[in-house]
Amino acid sequence: MEEWFVRDNVKLRLVDPDDAASLYEQIEKTRSQLAKFMPWGESTQSVEDERDFLEYCQSRMQEKKLWNASILIDNKPVGMIDLHNIDLDNMHAEIGYWLGKDYQGNGVMTDSLKKVLQVGFEQLNLHKIKLMAEVINTASNDVATNVDFKLEGQLKDEIYSNGAFHDANLYGIVK
Repeated sequence: MEEWFVRDNVKLRLVDPDDAASLYEQIEKTRSQLAKFMPWGESTQSVEDERDFLEYCQSRMQEKKLWNASILIDNKPVGMIDLHNIDLDNMHAEIGYWLGKDYQGNGVMTDSLKKVLQVGFEQLNLHKIKLMAEVINTASNDVATNVDFKLEGQLKDEIYSNGAFHDANLYGIVK
Protein backbone atom coordinates (compact mmCIF):
# COMPACT_ATOMS: atom_id res chain seq x y z
CA MET A 1 0.00 0.00 0.00
CA GLU A 2 1.43 3.37 -1.02
CA GLU A 3 2.43 5.72 1.82
CA TRP A 4 3.64 9.30 2.19
CA PHE A 5 5.56 10.50 5.23
CA VAL A 6 4.26 13.76 6.69
CA ARG A 7 6.50 14.05 9.76
CA ASP A 8 8.15 11.76 12.33
CA ASN A 9 5.11 9.85 13.56
CA VAL A 10 2.56 10.91 10.90
CA LYS A 11 2.02 9.42 7.47
CA LEU A 12 -0.67 9.08 4.85
CA ARG A 13 -1.62 5.71 3.38
CA LEU A 14 -4.08 4.98 0.59
CA VAL A 15 -7.37 3.83 2.10
CA ASP A 16 -7.67 0.21 3.11
CA PRO A 17 -10.87 -1.47 4.33
CA ASP A 18 -8.76 -2.97 7.14
CA ASP A 19 -8.60 0.57 8.60
CA ALA A 20 -12.37 0.54 9.25
CA ALA A 21 -12.29 -0.39 12.95
CA SER A 22 -9.70 2.24 13.89
CA LEU A 23 -11.38 4.96 11.81
CA TYR A 24 -14.79 4.08 13.21
CA GLU A 25 -13.37 4.38 16.75
CA GLN A 26 -12.32 7.94 15.88
CA ILE A 27 -15.71 8.68 14.30
CA GLU A 28 -17.40 7.58 17.54
CA LYS A 29 -15.11 9.75 19.66
CA THR A 30 -15.56 12.75 17.36
CA ARG A 31 -19.17 12.19 16.26
CA SER A 32 -20.69 15.37 17.72
CA GLN A 33 -18.12 17.52 15.91
CA LEU A 34 -18.27 15.52 12.67
CA ALA A 35 -22.08 15.55 12.58
CA LYS A 36 -21.99 19.32 12.95
CA PHE A 37 -20.00 19.76 9.72
CA MET A 38 -20.19 16.50 7.74
CA PRO A 39 -23.39 14.99 6.33
CA TRP A 40 -22.06 11.48 6.98
CA GLY A 41 -21.27 12.21 10.64
CA GLU A 42 -24.57 10.75 11.83
CA SER A 43 -25.10 8.09 9.17
CA THR A 44 -21.90 6.10 9.78
CA GLN A 45 -23.16 3.84 12.55
CA SER A 46 -20.91 0.77 12.50
CA VAL A 47 -17.51 -0.58 11.56
CA GLU A 48 -19.25 -2.26 8.63
CA ASP A 49 -20.60 1.11 7.42
CA GLU A 50 -17.05 2.45 7.47
CA ARG A 51 -15.69 -0.66 5.73
CA ASP A 52 -18.34 -0.28 2.99
CA PHE A 53 -17.34 3.35 2.57
CA LEU A 54 -13.64 2.47 2.27
CA GLU A 55 -14.43 -0.19 -0.35
CA TYR A 56 -16.49 2.40 -2.26
CA CYS A 57 -13.51 4.77 -2.08
CA GLN A 58 -11.24 2.13 -3.56
CA SER A 59 -13.59 1.66 -6.52
CA ARG A 60 -13.76 5.45 -7.12
CA MET A 61 -9.97 5.58 -6.97
CA GLN A 62 -9.74 2.97 -9.72
CA GLU A 63 -11.95 5.26 -11.82
CA LYS A 64 -9.51 8.15 -11.08
CA LYS A 65 -12.34 10.23 -9.58
CA LEU A 66 -11.00 10.08 -6.02
CA TRP A 67 -7.67 9.94 -4.21
CA ASN A 68 -8.20 9.04 -0.56
CA ALA A 69 -5.78 8.39 2.28
CA SER A 70 -5.97 7.51 5.94
CA ILE A 71 -3.99 9.74 8.27
CA LEU A 72 -1.87 7.53 10.52
CA ILE A 73 -0.28 8.62 13.77
CA ASP A 74 2.10 6.07 15.24
CA ASN A 75 0.75 3.68 12.55
CA LYS A 76 -2.85 4.03 13.80
CA PRO A 77 -5.51 5.37 11.37
CA VAL A 78 -7.02 8.44 13.07
CA GLY A 79 -8.53 10.46 10.22
CA MET A 80 -8.82 10.84 6.47
CA ILE A 81 -7.92 13.28 3.73
CA ASP A 82 -8.95 13.12 0.10
CA LEU A 83 -9.03 14.70 -3.30
CA HIS A 84 -12.54 14.26 -4.72
CA ASN A 85 -14.44 15.40 -7.79
CA ILE A 86 -11.17 14.93 -9.66
CA ASP A 87 -11.44 16.35 -13.17
CA LEU A 88 -8.28 15.36 -15.04
CA ASP A 89 -9.44 17.06 -18.26
CA ASN A 90 -9.59 20.44 -16.51
CA MET A 91 -6.83 19.51 -14.04
CA HIS A 92 -8.64 20.35 -10.81
CA ALA A 93 -10.09 18.64 -7.74
CA GLU A 94 -11.60 19.41 -4.34
CA ILE A 95 -10.10 18.46 -1.02
CA GLY A 96 -11.74 17.21 2.17
CA TYR A 97 -10.46 16.04 5.54
CA TRP A 98 -11.31 15.07 9.09
CA LEU A 99 -9.26 14.07 12.12
CA GLY A 100 -10.14 12.38 15.39
CA LYS A 101 -10.59 14.91 18.19
CA ASP A 102 -7.74 13.50 20.30
CA TYR A 103 -5.30 14.41 17.52
CA GLN A 104 -6.51 17.91 16.64
CA GLY A 105 -4.77 21.18 17.43
CA ASN A 106 -1.15 20.21 16.84
CA GLY A 107 -0.70 20.83 13.11
CA VAL A 108 -1.32 17.27 11.90
CA MET A 109 -4.00 18.36 9.44
CA THR A 110 -2.03 21.37 8.20
CA ASP A 111 1.00 19.16 7.50
CA SER A 112 -1.17 16.43 5.95
CA LEU A 113 -2.84 18.98 3.68
CA LYS A 114 0.57 20.22 2.51
CA LYS A 115 1.52 16.64 1.60
CA VAL A 116 -1.74 16.08 -0.31
CA LEU A 117 -1.18 19.29 -2.27
CA GLN A 118 2.22 17.93 -3.24
CA VAL A 119 0.60 14.65 -4.38
CA GLY A 120 -2.13 16.50 -6.28
CA PHE A 121 0.19 18.88 -8.09
CA GLU A 122 3.17 16.58 -8.68
CA GLN A 123 1.70 13.08 -9.05
CA LEU A 124 -1.81 13.78 -10.37
CA ASN A 125 -0.67 16.81 -12.41
CA LEU A 126 -3.51 19.00 -11.14
CA HIS A 127 -3.43 22.74 -11.76
CA LYS A 128 -5.94 23.83 -9.10
CA ILE A 129 -7.28 22.39 -5.87
CA LYS A 130 -10.40 23.78 -4.20
CA LEU A 131 -11.45 23.55 -0.57
CA MET A 132 -14.88 24.29 0.87
CA ALA A 133 -15.43 24.94 4.58
CA GLU A 134 -18.53 26.00 6.41
CA VAL A 135 -18.17 29.63 7.45
CA ILE A 136 -18.69 28.68 11.12
CA ASN A 137 -16.04 25.92 11.00
CA THR A 138 -13.18 28.11 12.15
CA ALA A 139 -10.72 25.23 12.52
CA SER A 140 -11.16 24.12 8.91
CA ASN A 141 -10.97 27.70 7.64
CA ASP A 142 -7.76 28.18 9.63
CA VAL A 143 -6.22 25.06 8.09
CA ALA A 144 -7.03 26.39 4.61
CA THR A 145 -5.45 29.79 5.22
CA ASN A 146 -2.43 28.27 7.03
CA VAL A 147 -1.62 26.40 3.81
CA ASP A 148 -2.05 29.54 1.67
CA PHE A 149 -5.40 28.73 0.08
CA LYS A 150 -6.99 31.96 -1.15
CA LEU A 151 -10.60 32.79 -0.37
CA GLU A 152 -12.42 32.94 -3.71
CA GLY A 153 -15.91 33.57 -2.42
CA GLN A 154 -18.73 32.56 -0.15
CA LEU A 155 -21.51 30.20 -1.24
CA LYS A 156 -24.98 30.69 0.26
CA ASP A 157 -26.66 27.57 1.72
CA GLU A 158 -24.03 25.34 0.09
CA ILE A 159 -23.62 22.59 2.69
CA TYR A 160 -26.41 20.65 4.37
CA SER A 161 -25.33 19.31 7.75
CA ASN A 162 -26.69 19.02 11.25
CA GLY A 163 -30.24 19.41 9.88
CA ALA A 164 -29.76 22.79 8.18
CA PHE A 165 -28.15 24.55 5.23
CA HIS A 166 -24.96 26.47 5.89
CA ASP A 167 -22.91 29.03 3.99
CA ALA A 168 -19.46 27.88 2.86
CA ASN A 169 -16.22 29.62 2.13
CA LEU A 170 -14.69 28.52 -1.17
CA TYR A 171 -10.90 28.51 -1.28
CA GLY A 172 -8.52 27.70 -4.10
CA ILE A 173 -4.84 27.16 -4.64
CA VAL A 174 -3.06 26.82 -7.97
CA LYS A 175 0.19 25.05 -8.82
